[in-house]
Amino acid sequence: MTLSKGFTLLEVLVALSICAMAGIAAMQATGEHIHHLTTIEEQTYASWVAENVIIEQRVKGEQWQGKNNLRGSEVMGGVEWFWQQEVVPTADKSFVKLTINVFIDEKYEQSVYELSTYLNKGKK
Repeated sequence: MTLSKGFTLLEVLVALSICAMAGIAAMQATGEHIHHLTTIEEQTYASWVAENVIIEQRVKGEQWQGKNNLRGSEVMGGVEWFWQQEVVPTADKSFVKLTINVFIDEKYEQSVYELSTYLNKGKK
């Protein structure tokens, strides 16, 4: 009686199922990695928009009005970003807390980034 050398059908099916599960896990990991890269890219651009708005407000100096809920938009990385400023008084009347919220949508619903700083309103 001769023994055939090779794999049985059951062994082949088990090996294929293991390879399929490994492939699915690799595809899920790749998909999550791409999602995280997209999120990091969005947050980077949004942080640049927020920093630009804060710098613009600082440059205005004493002419800065400090309007609460002032809104605007800026194109960065080929995408239009929408921002809204929040001005909160502090214990020292010459300083205010300025927070810039950056949104990806025109309805100001999906906040991507928030940056806060303190500004000296100047002597009046």
